[in-house]
Amino acid sequence: MSLGYLHQGGQLKDFGVDLNSSYYYKRYNYRSNIDLKVNSELDVQFNVFGYLDETNDNNASANSNLFSDLSRNNETAPYNYPVYNPDGSLGYSLWQRNFAGRNNNNIVGRLMYNGYYRPFGNNINLATNATQRLNFITPGLSIKGTVAYRNHYSYARYLNRPASGSGFPSYIYNPETDSYSFGRSDNVYRISTPTLRYDVGSTSSALTLQAILNYTRTFGRDHNVTGLFLYNQNSKVGANSSSGGIYNFIPENFKGYTARMGYDYKNKYLVEVSGAYNGTDRFAKGRRYGFFPAASMGWNIAEEKIIKENLSFLNLFKLRGSYGLTGVDNTGGVYAYLQSYTLGSGSGMFGVANNNGHVTAVEGTLANNEVTWEKEKKMDIGFDLAMFNRKLTATVAYFNNNRFDILTTRGSVSAVFGQGLPNVNLGKTNNRGLEFELGYNNRIGEDWRYSFRATYSSAKNKILFRDEPVPLYPYQQETGQPIGSRLKYTWTGEFYTAADIADPNVPKPAIGGRPGDIKYKDLNGDGLIDASDQSYFGLTNLPNKVYGLNLGFGFKGIQVNALFQGASDFVASATGAVIHHNVSKLLPIHQQHWTPELGNDAKYPQLYTADLSSSPSTFYSDFWAIPGDYVRLKSAEISYTISAEALKRIRIKEMRVYANGYNLITWTKLDKLYDLDPEVVEAVTDLPYPPSRTFNFGLNITF
Repeated sequence: MSLGYLHQGGQLKDFGVDLNSSYYYKRYNYRSNIDLKVNSELDVQFNVFGYLDETNDNNASANSNLFSDLSRNNETAPYNYPVYNPDGSLGYSLWQRNFAGRNNNNIVGRLMYNGYYRPFGNNINLATNATQRLNFITPGLSIKGTVAYRNHYSYARYLNRPASGSGFPSYIYNPETDSYSFGRSDNVYRISTPTLRYDVGSTSSALTLQAILNYTRTFGRDHNVTGLFLYNQNSKVGANSSSGGIYNFIPENFKGYTARMGYDYKNKYLVEVSGAYNGTDRFAKGRRYGFFPAASMGWNIAEEKIIKENLSFLNLFKLRGSYGLTGVDNTGGVYAYLQSYTLGSGSGMFGVANNNGHVTAVEGTLANNEVTWEKEKKMDIGFDLAMFNRKLTATVAYFNNNRFDILTTRGSVSAVFGQGLPNVNLGKTNNRGLEFELGYNNRIGEDWRYSFRATYSSAKNKILFRDEPVPLYPYQQETGQPIGSRLKYTWTGEFYTAADIADPNVPKPAIGGRPGDIKYKDLNGDGLIDASDQSYFGLTNLPNKVYGLNLGFGFKGIQVNALFQGASDFVASATGAVIHHNVSKLLPIHQQHWTPELGNDAKYPQLYTADLSSSPSTFYSDFWAIPGDYVRLKSAEISYTISAEALKRIRIKEMRVYANGYNLITWTKLDKLYDLDPEVVEAVTDLPYPPSRTFNFGLNITF
């Protein structure tokens, strides 16, 4: 049995006065495992685990993201208003009051008085299984049954005042007359009564039933045979807002049969074949089941006699390969083969009667009873290596996955059709690459030990087919591009000069060009920069290369570990309140804006009050999409374990004291333009909640 408690605070100071507006997260987790050996042939397990959690989020932002407010120039620039007036009251300004759409009240006042939104969660998991050995039938045969149930209930409590800050007073101070006037709202003299609200939330649950017939046996000393037959049934119930909520709490049912057979000779030659016959109720009858076979082979060269006699240091050298077909019912939880309708209301005149209300039904997305499983052909070839009593290990693998029958909607049908189109199995993609892993562990004497494990993955994907209209220009076709590609303008590496603006032969944006604006390539050669000059090129937001390094060092009871993670060959970008000078706070990069003197050495376009063609959102280009390559010290830990011998007297089996940290240091190319975490999504418009650097101190005791 184990119990755990976690309390994690947020990154903002707690300004709350009468209501708790701080960020925090609490979690109570529990686990109980009972293992019973009923007799020599029957084992039973009962497991219960889950958690209760509570999250506190403030109601201080009218944008539903306080960090968006903090990054916006028109919300919280230092010169907008004083936080406090000379008399200690909350400050405001006439300018802020008259700024339509951004006249939210004093930000510190909102943190003090606006209250909270507090969701709660209750998750419980029950799992029981029984394993009966059937050696009386044949040695190595057993049967296992599993029943697992998961239930998650969530609800929320609100105790807050209006997000705009209209529930408390602020004042405008005039230093010339040493007088005060009302701030955001007139005639607000006191703090308003907060509103208490309860959100009943919803419950989601899943029930899984499994029956496994397992066979493992060695014939003689050389022939190892394995076999498995699995029956699996799963039913999920939960909130589903798809198609107007008509699928809300409608169970999603899955049923599958899997068989697998394996054979190896002296752990030298290995072969395995398997097949799965899976079904889902998301598809129409006749299309619900799919068959997904797979096969693998391996040759452990290290077990050959000539290798054992001449290369005894080689413990494992296994060549392996596999090929198979997998499937997924990626319908988004809807019955894609059923026609949907949207209900509404209206009124009309019938004869001389007054307007009469009536219910309307509008035809929704069309049905497609041919929808079936998305499929993927997966190939994997590689080798595993271990040497020097397995102190040195290595793995190299090449994979090539072709996904087809991807559920998508047709893009080649004109919107003139006037109807929502159904999902069809048309999409095709390819993903291939290499994976490497190298590890080493050793000891020096009895007390010293050290280890490392390095991983590297390189992968490239491509859209092989997407149903899309034939573009006017081939460079705007998405088929053939990496998954996640975005249309963008191509930056020439230059900014417009006054001479460029005056020269009619220099292509300029249709909305006008100015000195210091970003200069783009005229891809179609029509002398005008417009949407026809956007193209798919360069990298996406998905890293092509991912790597990691785990280092360990120990001396007696002391252990030190560090984990480095990194990624490269991807781009990240931001718009709006994160980077654009008309929306965000003024940033150091804005000081390096274009001037005639800096010319193309500038790091940022000219600071105009009108966006025009330098907007990072409407004129998205590779000026804004820059490499996000990074290396991060993800975690580090130092611990000390007291030996069992020293703890005998107090009847403690083991005691471990530790200190660790997460997200400790990040080195990234992204800071060339942005002050962002490199794992940000592409073209993020609001400053996200920043990643936390966390330090933990703990004590583990085992009785």
